[in-house]
Amino acid sequence: MLRWCVLLGVLFAYGQGSADAVLKQIELAIRQGDAVSVARFFNSRVELSINHREGDYSKQQAQFILKEFFTNYPVRSFVFMHKGTSGNVYYAIGNYVSTRGTFDVNLFLKKNNNKFFIEQLRFEQAR
Repeated sequence: MLRWCVLLGVLFAYGQGSADAVLKQIELAIRQGDAVSVARFFNSRVELSINHREGDYSKQQAQFILKEFFTNYPVRSFVFMHKGTSGNVYYAIGNYVSTRGTFDVNLFLKKNNNKFFIEQLRFEQAR
């Protein structure tokens, strides 16, 4: 019984886990075109830039805009090509390939109360 409690405690403590674990979850959600799962990691306000539509949005607004993007630009593939950190900010740079074009993706996470939140997400049409 004690082992199960310890195991559950470890799983809970690392449920959101490291920035890398969170980025893997976000990468999978984007690869699946799942705006709801990506939005789980949005901060209460998120800076969003998609196809030259930029702004500081509530979590719900950003989720709607991202869902609209996934609908209009269905994903064919997505991968984070680079991940890093600068102070308490974690970032990832990715490549989103849609049936209608390719986009460079930049994402910035910040840790708050032992959880990681997306502060900024950008999808910019590749040249």
